[in-house]
Order: sequence, then structure tokens, then C-alpha cells
Amino acid sequence: MHACGKKGRCTTCKIILKSGEENLSPPTKPELDYLSQGRLKCGERLSCQAELTTGEIVVRVGEFNKFPHIAYSE
Repeated sequence: MHACGKKGRCTTCKIILKSGEENLSPPTKPELDYLSQGRLKCGERLSCQAELTTGEIVVRVGEFNKFPHIAYSE
């Protein structure tokens, strides 16, 4: 779910990486901008911008970004 239509203009799809960061594409300009603004922290990515290049990743969704109608595993 992306409020901005997958354009990297918001942080509604923010994920917290638990493992596998090396399996993702490098951060995009919007992600780097949000990092410099403090809207993303180290180890956080936008799922609409991060492309899985190989392998697997394990992520967590922050409490602020969780939908009330979805059951999360963690």
C-alpha cells in the first residue's frame, strides 16, 4: 500500500530491515533525501523503492505504518 502511488514521495511503505540488506538495490534519491531529513533511519527503506536483486530479506513494519486490519507476524 502506497499513499503516493509508488513514487517515493511519502514514507507510508517504510520497512525496517532485519536481515538481507545486501540483497537490495542501492537507496534511491528519494530514500537518500528522507535519510538526510531524518524521516528514514539507517536500516530503513521504502518498499516501493527498494528492489530485491538476489536472495531474501526479512523486514518488520513499524507500529506507525501498520494497518489495523492486517495481522502481522511480529
